[in-house]
Amino acid sequence: MRPRRRRTSHHYRTSSPCRPVRGDRDLESYLRPGGAAMTTRRFIKTYRDARAADTAREHYRWLTGLNAGIEYPEMIGGTDTTLGFAHVTGRAAELDDLPAVAAVLGRLHYAARRAGIDQAQVNSRYITPGGRWLAPFAGPRRKRLHHQRDQTPDSPLDHQDIDAWLDHAALFPAAIYKDSNPRNFLITPDRGPVLVDFDSLTLAPVGYDLAKLLVTTGMTYGRLPRSAADDAVAAYTHELGEPCSHTEIAVWAEFHDLLTRRYLGRHGYRHPWSAVRPWPAHDVTSTPTKRSR
Repeated sequence: MRPRRRRTSHHYRTSSPCRPVRGDRDLESYLRPGGAAMTTRRFIKTYRDARAADTAREHYRWLTGLNAGIEYPEMIGGTDTTLGFAHVTGRAAELDDLPAVAAVLGRLHYAARRAGIDQAQVNSRYITPGGRWLAPFAGPRRKRLHHQRDQTPDSPLDHQDIDAWLDHAALFPAAIYKDSNPRNFLITPDRGPVLVDFDSLTLAPVGYDLAKLLVTTGMTYGRLPRSAADDAVAAYTHELGEPCSHTEIAVWAEFHDLLTRRYLGRHGYRHPWSAVRPWPAHDVTSTPTKRSR
C-alpha cells in the first residue's frame, strides 16, 4: 500500500497583511513571475511592468468569457502593474486529482475551440474575435527546444525529431497552452479545481497542455503510474471531443521535459522526468502521427 501523502493546505490567516500558516506553501511559489502578497480578502500579484499585467488581465477576461463551466478566482481590482484576486482556500493538485484536473482542461479546450480556436492553425498567430492575439506554437519554442536539447543528451528526441514535430503540428487540431502544472489548479473543498495564474497563453495542438500537466505532476510528486496517465488522457479527451494518441502525448511530454528540466530543484520540481516517465523512452517515436485539422 502506498504511504499517504501529507496534503498541503493553502488556507491563510485573515490578518492584513497575511503570512501563511506554518507548514503551508505560499501562493507566490506558483503564481509567477513577480511578487505577491495576501491582504484580508485579496491576493495581489505584482508584475514586472504594465504590459505584463495587462496581458495577464486580458488572458483572464478571455478565458472567463469562454463560459466553459470552470471555476476561476474573482478578479477584484488592481493597478497598472498588479492584479487582485479574491482569496481561494485550497491546495495544489496532487496525483489523485489528475483525472478531475484533466477533465477541466479538456472542458476549457473544448470551449476555446467552440469560440473559434478550431479555425486556428497552431503555427500562425491567431486573433480572437475580441481582438486579442495568441502567439503561435512552433516559432517561440523552436530555438529554446534546440538549445535545451544540446544540454540534454538523454532525451529520446534529436534535433530532427524536434523540427519534424513542430512543423507537423500545423496539421493538428488547435487548442491553447496555459502552463498547466499542479500549482495552477487549486483543489477546493466546495468548488472543485479552480484555475489560477494567467500569465501564459498561446496556441498549441490538442493534448500539448495536458502533457505539461503529466510531466510537471511527475516532476513534483514522483513516479507517474501509466494507469494514472491513461486515466488523465481519457478524462481530457472525453471533455474535449477530440482524440489524442499516446504517440502525441509522449512526444509533447518530451518537449516539456526539455523546456522544464532547468527548473529541477525549484518550484517544487524534485524528480527528473527521465526517472518518473510512465512509459519507456523507446515509446517516444520520431515519426509524427498523421493528423488533419
